[in-house]
Amino acid sequence: MQVLRRRIHILTGFKIIFDALDRAIKIIRESGGKADAAEKLTAAFELDDEQTTAILDAQLYKIAQLEIKKIIDELREKKKEADRIEAILASKAKLWGVVKSELGELAEKHGDRRRSRLASDEDVLEFDEEAYIQRDNSNVVLTRDGWIKRVGRLASVEGTRTREGDAVIAVVPGSTLDHVAFFAEDGTAYTLRINEVPASSGYGEPITKFFKLADQVKIIALMTSDDRFVPADVPGAKDDPPGPYVLVVTAQGQILRAPFAPFRTASTKAGRKFVRLADGDKVVMVTIPRDETGVMLASTNGRVIHFALDEVNVLSGVGKGVMGIKLDDGDACLGGALIGNRFDALVVETSGGITKEFKRGAHPPTSRGGKGYEVVKRTSLVRVVPPPIELVNWDEVEGGGKPEKNGRAGSTLFD
Repeated sequence: MQVLRRRIHILTGFKIIFDALDRAIKIIRESGGKADAAEKLTAAFELDDEQTTAILDAQLYKIAQLEIKKIIDELREKKKEADRIEAILASKAKLWGVVKSELGELAEKHGDRRRSRLASDEDVLEFDEEAYIQRDNSNVVLTRDGWIKRVGRLASVEGTRTREGDAVIAVVPGSTLDHVAFFAEDGTAYTLRINEVPASSGYGEPITKFFKLADQVKIIALMTSDDRFVPADVPGAKDDPPGPYVLVVTAQGQILRAPFAPFRTASTKAGRKFVRLADGDKVVMVTIPRDETGVMLASTNGRVIHFALDEVNVLSGVGKGVMGIKLDDGDACLGGALIGNRFDALVVETSGGITKEFKRGAHPPTSRGGKGYEVVKRTSLVRVVPPPIELVNWDEVEGGGKPEKNGRAGSTLFD
């Protein structure tokens, strides 16, 4: 109806001009250009811009008498059609009469028996993305500068290419049908299907190509969803949500456990929060415990605390956690290591470049939230040294043997 009204409006402008065609042509010929002609026609015949533009584009002095008659006839027909439509729209009875009439015409034209069978719920095919992905065993590699890539067999960590000055900090195994979760120091996790991690024998791609990381934020851990290496979801104890659980430690000494389940599926580019950080805080450790029963944390001022994992509550959602180690002003937690199963010590590096190992036997468990043991004097600690990255023996896995699960599987997976 809007298009019809617009056409009537333009045709009305032509009719106004035709009633004084010689005068209009004279105005156009004596004008100093199209803009001048438009201004003079608008003033002389009380036209609007749309009507004036249509008239000037029509080149009136070339229009024959026969064409004028056609335009007048079209205007009459368009007005008649507009009146008919408005009458129908103004009357509910007339409107339903038109609907009934048109439905009758459709039934007469297409009234033969349905040729296609209506499908049941069992007949409807759902798109299965996994059906189009080749299932391959692979490794996801993460570097300190945030470059990621997917490789098949990996004989050694040193054998994979990195950019100058960069280094591999994590390698996790998984099939191309599974996912890999990247945990950032600002408390955000990003999950990507392993098939979408770029396969490369070179440097790979920066993770910022796939996700929107905040400025200067680094990825500090990654974990596979492949249940050959990370257990499938299992019921939690008492009122706890299902495990396995992600263990998170922050620089301000907070510690928490939370379900890994939300990070098994692909995230948006903005990722998902896994911890609520206080101002100025950051994540320094993320891992999934297996059979370990304790954890050791180290601080810059040379304090080490050892306590049971059971003292760390399991959160059902995103939270701040509880105090793992009590810090003095100016002190900061550097991270830690799980204790139990295959791990029995925390390894740290001092400001003097010396590596020190603190055994669980020499530092038995205390209560969570204390200051722990003073392990160095007249020096400070600068970092927690991760165990060497161990690689999965894919030949053994594919041969049906028990997977050789990595001690760190990329510095963070199992310790």
